[in-house]
Amino acid sequence: MAQITLNVGSNANDGTGDTLRTAMQNVNTMFTEVYASALFNDGITISGNNISADRSNDDLVLSPSGTGTVAIVDLTVDSNINLTDNEIKTTVSNSDLKLSASGTGNVVIAKADINGGAIDNTTIGATTPAAGTFTTVTATLSASLDTVSVIDNTITTNASNADLELSGNGSGTVTVNGLSMPTADGSANQLLKTDGSGTLGFATASATLNHSDINDNTTTVASSATTQIDSFSSATYRSAKYFISISDATNSRFEIVEANLIHGPSADSTIEAYLTVFGNTSSYGNPGELCTFTADIDDGNVRLLATNISSDSTVFKFQRTLIDL
Repeated sequence: MAQITLNVGSNANDGTGDTLRTAMQNVNTMFTEVYASALFNDGITISGNNISADRSNDDLVLSPSGTGTVAIVDLTVDSNINLTDNEIKTTVSNSDLKLSASGTGNVVIAKADINGGAIDNTTIGATTPAAGTFTTVTATLSASLDTVSVIDNTITTNASNADLELSGNGSGTVTVNGLSMPTADGSANQLLKTDGSGTLGFATASATLNHSDINDNTTTVASSATTQIDSFSSATYRSAKYFISISDATNSRFEIVEANLIHGPSADSTIEAYLTVFGNTSSYGNPGELCTFTADIDDGNVRLLATNISSDSTVFKFQRTLIDL
């Protein structure tokens, strides 16, 4: 719209300037352009300090030109939410400010500084934050908790030369792969020992040995076929000494016997296993009648074998001393 200036002349009633007709024609032209502009169409109404849409369910759209912006110094939405500078706040006393997404969308906040209030009923502090309790904490790639980092399946400490300590609460214990660890240290030279039910404890070793191992075991044989009683690696140990208790409870016959077993240099040959059985003592007067012992080497393992005289259930309990190569 071009502005038209009325020529009012140099002095009053001096005959100069626009005629009355010409002046009114110019006035009509400008008013016609004003009323034809978007400002006075039937879409919006401006009254006092109110701008409102006229058509039913119409939006009120404020849009700048080109790279310009719509600059609003102080804005109140729905009589409750106020936007001033970089602050969004509610104006109704004690009302909450809620941010919610549509459908399955999320409210995404790149960075947050929370100085008060609570998250899932957990108090958030400022300079002295309270301890947080959460049902589930999920980290996509890694998480840093104070001085401990969790990355994939690795837990490490961040502080230089710091220990990684795992502890239960109160009388609780740390359980790894179903094994419950002791809650306190044992005495010097004690060993960890399981109770067979998943609980580890400290036990005193009978001896501290450098070149031999002492242990015991038991096996039950209910067959007259030759059966393996025990085995050990020929690549680790040279020889074994056995104290064997034999029990045939069905016939009330019991026996104790000693056996020495050694192997030669050819670990995969059966002829390189040598066995001596001696010191038989029995409860029925005929030592050696419950079973016979033999030995061989199978797939790199030296085996102690027993062949029962009968197929009655027979229990072999033994203590074994192994001496390394």
